[in-house]
Amino acid sequence: MQLKLLSRLHTKLILLAAMVCFVSIANYRGVAAQERTIDSMYLEIDKKYQIPEDWSVLPFELEDPYRRVKNGPILTNVIHKANVEWISRWIADPKSVVPNAKMPDLGLEFDEIKAVIAYLGSIAEEGTKVKWDNYLLKREDDMTDEEYDNMDQVFQMGKGVWSRARCTICHPIKGLGGNVGVGPDLGKIVTKINRDWLHGWLTNTKKHFPDTMMAQFRFSDEEIRGLAEYIMRDTQFMPEEEDGEEEGAAQKPVEEVKVLTKAEYDSIKGDNALIFKGKTIIEKARCFVCHDIKGLSELMPVVENKREGLEGFEKVLYDIRCLTCHTIRKKGGTYAPNLTEAGTKMKMDWEKEFLKAPDIIRPLSQQMPKFNLSEDDASLATGFMEKYLLNKQLPSDVFVNEKPTAEIVEAGKNLFYSKGCNACHADGVKGGGVVGPNLGTVGDRLQPAYMFHHLKNPTAVNPRAIEPNYGFSDQDIKMLVGFLVDHVKGKEGN
Repeated sequence: MQLKLLSRLHTKLILLAAMVCFVSIANYRGVAAQERTIDSMYLEIDKKYQIPEDWSVLPFELEDPYRRVKNGPILTNVIHKANVEWISRWIADPKSVVPNAKMPDLGLEFDEIKAVIAYLGSIAEEGTKVKWDNYLLKREDDMTDEEYDNMDQVFQMGKGVWSRARCTICHPIKGLGGNVGVGPDLGKIVTKINRDWLHGWLTNTKKHFPDTMMAQFRFSDEEIRGLAEYIMRDTQFMPEEEDGEEEGAAQKPVEEVKVLTKAEYDSIKGDNALIFKGKTIIEKARCFVCHDIKGLSELMPVVENKREGLEGFEKVLYDIRCLTCHTIRKKGGTYAPNLTEAGTKMKMDWEKEFLKAPDIIRPLSQQMPKFNLSEDDASLATGFMEKYLLNKQLPSDVFVNEKPTAEIVEAGKNLFYSKGCNACHADGVKGGGVVGPNLGTVGDRLQPAYMFHHLKNPTAVNPRAIEPNYGFSDQDIKMLVGFLVDHVKGKEGN
């Protein structure tokens, strides 16, 4: 890994040296005293590869999930993932199937859609079969009482997994939730998904779609089976039944979309002429621009696979897809806190426990999912933060190896309430608002120097911060920090 990084750095240095040489020769006119100018292209290259002085050099290159080459999933085994009826409707009108779909309407006729599906079926590998208890494959009305009770235990366990994993942070359901804005709407997922494929996806998301923005949760097989049962049976994942009997209900004409049935699909499998037609349609529609499609991907430039042999925190970062929500050094998402200075912001003992079992800090819609990270995973993350994600400009003399005096805590308390900070923040004593993070145990969570830095100018630390800048003096800030440092677990009211 180090050799690979040194090789990339060496290439960049050679490029820069070559540009300097080129600029020097181009500007040389045979007069020693003549002023030489630097080409603007060189300046742009230099700007691209330089890093701020207070940033440590990372041991690997960060991968930004929002700059992936292809946004669509791999289609090689889509015929095992989705029902053919669903695929048919999807190609005909994506947004009628998934309201937040990014795929465009290609305007294909039914015969063209049928040909496309025939081609997709022809490139599929052998599907993986999962062994399920027979009663789990039955309709509820066909179960015995004992079978229903057993199924319900699996269902309820899966419901708990869904809740703890906080899946609705990324996935909307019938338009509700999905604040991160990256996951598809799951409001009709049962009309699409194959139970065996869902099990395989939850087991290893990256195997099916290496560029997915979804995290690889550390679920056990039992949890995966429960989650699959919950998704396949709960009514929120099913289409709503239309009630045409409501008094005065407007009857909106719906244009019927002709769909390919399973029986029709079985009858066209292996039709070479239709398969060739489907491949031609896909080529002309340029589907391979967004999707990897067996037999067509070679039409796009080959992208180097940099993920073989990932280890340490680089592997955790990729598996969990931290940068889907967080930013590190201008790469990643903006939904969750910026981690560029996490090593000087967070107390690592607290951070390690939080990563293993995320607590409620921010409003409910902004909670971190529970990934079931191991002790080793959490240690790799915190070790990386305190070594590389630092702000070397923070003050170093804020309550270092000392506790704030009772007088400072009291003065900070008066300032906190007089400025109305509890209108947005709960403080663990008197309650408060939910707009900002809960400060009940902030003394366990944040380093005093970071608190001081943040209160000095909140938007300088986080340009998206809605916290006002009160123009506090350094002495006022120190009193506030003293009050907040005193907010630790076990204190009265916490």
